[in-house]
Amino acid sequence: MSKKITFTGGFGEYFIMSLGLLLLSLITLGIALPYWVYWSFKYFFTKLEIDGKKVVFIGGFGEYFIMSLGLLLLSVITFGLAFPYWTYWSFKYFFTRMEVQE
Repeated sequence: MSKKITFTGGFGEYFIMSLGLLLLSLITLGIALPYWVYWSFKYFFTKLEIDGKKVVFIGGFGEYFIMSLGLLLLSVITFGLAFPYWTYWSFKYFFTRMEVQE
């Protein structure tokens, strides 16, 4: 039994917001980088529909931001060795906080 997955997002909307968040990340010396990643993941996941039902993200930014900032700092301290774990953790955070709306 297959289900149709549709993406309803648009490049223009993503590009403008992403460009702004990139600039904010540069201005804040990387502190806004977790928000850019958070917003990007949330944008793509919440623009998905599975058999006409929207995907809803139920996670919160505060929890993601604190953990992400800590893991990114650990990545800097370990000269990048912790970066793969930050990537793994970020994907896991988002995939485990998605629901299909009824």
